[in-house]
Amino acid sequence: MNPDEPKKNLPAPAAKMTLEEYKAKYTRPQNYKAARLFLFLFAASIGVIVFTCLLLIVLRIHEINEVAGYISIVPAVAAFGLFYVFPLVKIHKLPAFQTNVDQRNARAAQIHNRKMREDIADHMIDFAAKTDNVGWYDESRIGKLAVARQTKDNDGLRLALTEIYDQDVRKMADKLIRSAATKVGIFTALSQSDRLDTAIVAMYELNLVKDLLYLYGYRPSEPRLMRIYASVVRDSLIAYGASASTPAILHSLTDNLAPSLGILGGILSTVIGSTSQGLINGALTVVIGVQTKRYLRVEYRLQDLLDGIELEGEDEAVLMEEVKKDIGKTIREGKKKPKPQE
Repeated sequence: MNPDEPKKNLPAPAAKMTLEEYKAKYTRPQNYKAARLFLFLFAASIGVIVFTCLLLIVLRIHEINEVAGYISIVPAVAAFGLFYVFPLVKIHKLPAFQTNVDQRNARAAQIHNRKMREDIADHMIDFAAKTDNVGWYDESRIGKLAVARQTKDNDGLRLALTEIYDQDVRKMADKLIRSAATKVGIFTALSQSDRLDTAIVAMYELNLVKDLLYLYGYRPSEPRLMRIYASVVRDSLIAYGASASTPAILHSLTDNLAPSLGILGGILSTVIGSTSQGLINGALTVVIGVQTKRYLRVEYRLQDLLDGIELEGEDEAVLMEEVKKDIGKTIREGKKKPKPQE
């Protein structure tokens, strides 16, 4: 098991535990500055991959036809903005639950997470009303959510929201993953271009992540989002390698095994190579979709557990932290005051 991830079999939200038990099981020291740095680097790497692939495609078209090359700049720029810049902005605008806590910030995290649940519930209710639901959510579950929101029933809202995530959102997430994986598989099987394959995988996977996060209404913590971006970079490089090497390997095999096939052997190797590339890239897309969904589910369960923890015994630690801040502020202000002249 990856030591950086919480256990998959999390306790039921109803199970009570102390903050110390929660910390021992589900929190660990994390370097958020390093996570943000690598998050930026991996996000930038995806941009470099997409930009480079699109640029090489434009240059190739320009070699074939100068006018067509200039014209292709417009769709290339549009693709970069629509499939890289836009989803990246949407992802980072979403809030994240606070689940890696200690005595100093546990209560603030509970307040933050509760506000997030209320905002998510409002978004779901509003979406169901404005779009006639479009089959995303069960009407009875949305009704329960609306009643809990109107009556300010925090426990009822938690239960209704958890039920929607476990039933409706999970099914819709699986549909999004299947749809994206199918498109990636078909497009990369037909493209016959390592550059285009790489761009397709990077752009479609990033947009799948964006769609899943929008569906759930929040994003994972920065360390987990960093791992998702790293997976997109890895899959793009795998797609490039598969597209560049698979046809040559298959041509060699068909030439050695069946030299009498001639042209038919070349056609057969092309078909098999394209199909295998499509299957590989489709499978990679499924994996990153499942990874994203798992991270979202883990963080929702953790914030649910944290919300059920009584923090009455932690007030002393919170007050001591506030006292330390007050003392430090007073000392700093005292140093700034000019000394009276004698």
